[in-house]
Amino acid sequence: MANFRNRTRVVYFRLSEDEFQRFRELCHRLGARNMSDLARSAIEMMVETNGPHQFEREVTERLRQVEDSLKQIRAAMDMGQI
Repeated sequence: MANFRNRTRVVYFRLSEDEFQRFRELCHRLGARNMSDLARSAIEMMVETNGPHQFEREVTERLRQVEDSLKQIRAAMDMGQI
């Protein structure tokens, strides 16, 4: 996760105690050096995937494709082609 470029800007945000503990545990599980690394990586991932909902949109589109395929199979079965 770590990228050792010279960082000169600081961003602050507040967390509840529960959020802090969950994020700290997540840092440990993912091997992040600290919460700054974790937050930076999460934001970079959102930017790279064109926003936080891009994954959801991709899954939704893929499900539509699967539904369309199932409809075609059902229509072929109804017509006795399968």
